[in-house]
Amino acid sequence: MKKAKWIRWVILGAILGGTMFLSYMHTTGYAGYPSIHALCPLGGLENFWSWLTTGANVSKIFAGTMTLFFITLVFALLFGRAFCGNLCAFGFLQELLGRISKRKLRVPAKLDRVLRLSKYAVLALITLTAWITLKLWISPYDPYAAFAHIWTGAELLNENLVGFIILIVVLVASVWIDRFFCRYLCPAGALYGIVGKLSPFKVKHDACVMCGKCSKVCPMGIDVAHTDRVTSPECIACGACVSACPSKDKPLNFAFAGRVVKPVVFVLVTVLVFFGGILTFDALGLMRLTTPTVEAVEASGEHLPLSQLKGSMTIAEGAAYVGMEIEAFKERMEIPESVPDGTKLKEIEQLSPGYNFHQMVEEKS
Repeated sequence: MKKAKWIRWVILGAILGGTMFLSYMHTTGYAGYPSIHALCPLGGLENFWSWLTTGANVSKIFAGTMTLFFITLVFALLFGRAFCGNLCAFGFLQELLGRISKRKLRVPAKLDRVLRLSKYAVLALITLTAWITLKLWISPYDPYAAFAHIWTGAELLNENLVGFIILIVVLVASVWIDRFFCRYLCPAGALYGIVGKLSPFKVKHDACVMCGKCSKVCPMGIDVAHTDRVTSPECIACGACVSACPSKDKPLNFAFAGRVVKPVVFVLVTVLVFFGGILTFDALGLMRLTTPTVEAVEASGEHLPLSQLKGSMTIAEGAAYVGMEIEAFKERMEIPESVPDGTKLKEIEQLSPGYNFHQMVEEKS
């Protein structure tokens, strides 16, 4: 069982490291790397109404994000919230912090039940608001977005200040309450929990020895020991309970469609299915998570909407990207004439105080 635990940790560590690398490359000016919004499956739900009714994506969302969204829905239908337990970088970061202190805060049961409903309220709020406004209004308050922008310094404190404060609160709380964000605030976890109720995957008991160790180690606070089958939408399929079971006969097991599955097999299968799906759709041309480079757009003769502009582009590159003359582009984006054409779009506010590139993109798209 320890093998499954370490394999899972190695995979999650690689995903966390890869996510941090991609966010660093994107936020420091390498436009060929996807943004955190492109990598977040929930962006597909926020974008769904605009995509369905107009065929266009809201600002910061890419074509591949919708494909990623549908992949994760099918994934949740098959494996429940295994994305949260085996693939989520932010969840793993909380899990790491939870190892710092062995003393955990016990949230009163009644309060815990109420707080767990909060993530469903967050899910409904951000979805409906995004569909009404056709904007990713949650971005400045999103702790995950703030985490992806920790490399940006002033931009983080200006555009993601509230999200950064929430991020600090979440990470500190995760030291004493396992997976604090996953339990109480994560809208993606709420969505996967709902869809996962239909999953053939379950954790089940055969002949429990009632030692209680499985309940004690569950990072989501599920009372595993006192249920024959774990059907809670809180289960993230991390395997901690199965690994903790001391019985040689292992009465506690993963089960898929009624068949017992070893945790190490389950971890590997879920990872292979998820990334295999991404690679397959990428090969079919349906999984592009980045917008083309300026050079590629100019070479193709096609032009993209304002919503696909990147802050790392210069004013001249941005104009070429959307197929406009520089003067017309400046007028459209309300960029002062005094700002040099070689200025990066996200740096305009340094020369023109009060100017906000991301806000302007949302208003003009």
